Amino acid sequence: IGSWVDNDDGKQVETSCQWSKNQNFIVRTFSVSKRERIERSGMQIIGWNAATKGIKSWTFDSDGGFAEGNWTLHGDKWFIHNKGVLADGQTTSMVNVVKPVDDTSFTWRTIERFVGGELLPNVAEVTIVRQ
Repeated sequence: IGSWVDNDDGKQVETSCQWSKNQNFIVRTFSVSKRERIERSGMQIIGWNAATKGIKSWTFDSDGGFAEGNWTLHGDKWFIHNKGVLADGQTTSMVNVVKPVDDTSFTWRTIERFVGGELLPNVAEVTIVRQ
């Protein structure tokens, strides 16, 4: 919960997380900017799935893409297995790996990325800090 930022490779990723009114969900909004111009934005809803006894997320981006994610904790890392559809109709999947560093930062990396069945390179780990 709070505001977070990552400045990397000339891009800035800003994230804001807050509880929904009933505190059953976390609502996360994000934007990716380059030279103060927003290139992409979106939102994510994160909540408990009582049927699977796990955390689930739904992500929607400004291009019209969307994905569902299932969260699992292994040791001190969260693995978010995402499957979705891009705005052009191509299927996509990826795994986000999130690791808390301390109360004011965490790392994020993306592995096992597929678009239209084609394997893409992993995204290097970044450190995200509380604003």
